[in-house]
Amino acid sequence: MSRNLLLWKWSPEFNSAAKRKKVGLKFGDITAQFMASGDHPAIGDADITGFRAALEAVFGADELARPFVLKLHPKCAVVNYSEAVRFELVPKVADIGRRFGLNASEF
Repeated sequence: MSRNLLLWKWSPEFNSAAKRKKVGLKFGDITAQFMASGDHPAIGDADITGFRAALEAVFGADELARPFVLKLHPKCAVVNYSEAVRFELVPKVADIGRRFGLNASEF
């Protein structure tokens, strides 16, 4: 079984807890709409190229040797990985994402 980790930055319309609470927005809402349409209004512009470079610095640039597949989108990234590496990989990838102001939610 494989899983996905969506990494994105809040858009200005949803960049505070108060704004998100006002509309009752949850991470699950964002990932569900992203899966259906490839976007969500809460996903803002982010330094996805820098995030990719940081991932490559840790895991290497050889896509066949890494324990995940990276799919870049204009404003976000999705990391796909197997269940076998989930508990070791997700904290590392999420930590790298946080350095770029990215949120991480699994789906």
